[in-house]
Amino acid sequence: MDYRVEHLINAPAGHHPLLDAVMVRAAGWAVGIFVGLIVLWFLIGWVRGLERERRGAITALIGAGVALLANVVISHLWYRPRPFVSHPLSVHLLTHHPADASFPSDHASAAFAISFVLLAFHRRLGVLALLYAALMSYARVYVGEHYPGDIAGGFVVGTVVATVLVLWLEPAMRALSRLADRMILALHLPLPQGSRRTGRQRASLR
Repeated sequence: MDYRVEHLINAPAGHHPLLDAVMVRAAGWAVGIFVGLIVLWFLIGWVRGLERERRGAITALIGAGVALLANVVISHLWYRPRPFVSHPLSVHLLTHHPADASFPSDHASAAFAISFVLLAFHRRLGVLALLYAALMSYARVYVGEHYPGDIAGGFVVGTVVATVLVLWLEPAMRALSRLADRMILALHLPLPQGSRRTGRQRASLR
């Protein structure tokens, strides 16, 4: 069933140059876009002195890292070849990709973890991130790199990780945010006054 859906999505690949170009870019730009999102989010929180925004960016970064680590464990427990490896004569591969484990999708896991964390902090931006994560996930099936089941697995991993971090590990995320503030001060970089901490609290970080 998974292969049938993959074949349905991947079948047009290689026959529509404009659509192929869009899908290749949607699949390939994901890392840069989501890394840039986290960096920009943290910088806004830093420059504007907003501890909540710095914490959100750190939570998103940790979420992506934990999701990828979980994928490593899962892929060792159950190794699934990529569709272009299992079905080389029928899958149209539009990109160059190593023949590593296909399940779960690393891109989907990290993208959905970041998107759901962003959704918890900024609903509208989170919805936009989720829409791009969905497009990216579809594109990675279209270009021949994944089965839909790989994407579903990545979605579950990313969602679970984001939920745990936001709902149950918020104190740990606050502690990491304070650690980041200490590092900023240790490097003798400015930490703007817009933070919710008082001057005495900021001084205690030194």
